[in-house]
Amino acid sequence: MTETIEQPSKPSAPTDPTEAAGDLLRSLRTHPEGLSSREAQRRLTQYGSNELERRRSAQWPRELARQFTHPLALLLWAAALLSFIVGSITIGVAVVLIIVLNAVVALIQERHAEKAVEALAGYIPQKVTVMRDRSPKVLDAAELVPGDIALVEEGERIAADMRLI
Repeated sequence: MTETIEQPSKPSAPTDPTEAAGDLLRSLRTHPEGLSSREAQRRLTQYGSNELERRRSAQWPRELARQFTHPLALLLWAAALLSFIVGSITIGVAVVLIIVLNAVVALIQERHAEKAVEALAGYIPQKVTVMRDRSPKVLDAAELVPGDIALVEEGERIAADMRLI
């Protein structure tokens, strides 16, 4: 006997880009006239604002310490300690060097990723025109929610992940 486990429905956009517009609108629980202001406010509360998450710039010593204490690094520290205990100094030193090299590379990658997010933020438009309460309204891009119908004109930047319909 086989059972089918039904997944709870999510209001997120389906992954099929060829889905018909009607099906897409149904899955997002919206309609061509847009969302009501009340529904948009509810979704804004539920999903949060449409903004790239920016981390506060932590100091590099704390970030480096975090790299030395994540679970895989702790496992490697244990391996290095065991190597030193059994007298295999060369392997112990190699493992410690791998831990340090991994921490430095990860720290550099995180810094580059943070800078990339900051650069992307400059490309996101600040205002967007959406259908709300059956009429076009200009609002801050941070107020976009899943299911909003955005009106986009030629040459405009897009303020969020969107599907053209």
